This record gives sequence, structure tokens and C-alpha cells, in this order.
Amino acid sequence: MVVEFGNGKVIPVSFEWKSREYRINNIPLVFERNDGGRKYMCFSVDTGGMLAELRWDLQNFQFTIFNV
Repeated sequence: MVVEFGNGKVIPVSFEWKSREYRINNIPLVFERNDGGRKYMCFSVDTGGMLAELRWDLQNFQFTIFNV
């Protein structure tokens, strides 16, 4: 996962999934999710060939990738 930090925001730039690198072209939706007492910042991303949801766990700062 490659992210940029600026102006108090985290912006995903690219990620690797199944041994392939995906560059993020567009982030149409950013939202927060609470699940099982954990808080996540979620990014719906478009790579130009795949839609995915990236979840950033705000407790351990790890990302999880969900293929949509």
C-alpha cells in the first residue's frame, strides 16, 4: 500500500494485490465504518480495471483490500 499524507488526510495512491500493482485513478467514496468495536476509514477506489474497497484500521494502521 502506498499512501500520501497531506492537509490532515490520507490518500491511497497504489496497492499490490495477488502479485500485481494497481495504481488508483479515482477515489469516488470515503467513509468511516465501525465493526466489532474497531473503527475503519474506508476508501472505494477505481484502478481503471478493478473496483476495490480499502479499509484502514485506525487502531493498528493496517490496510485490508476487498475486491468488489
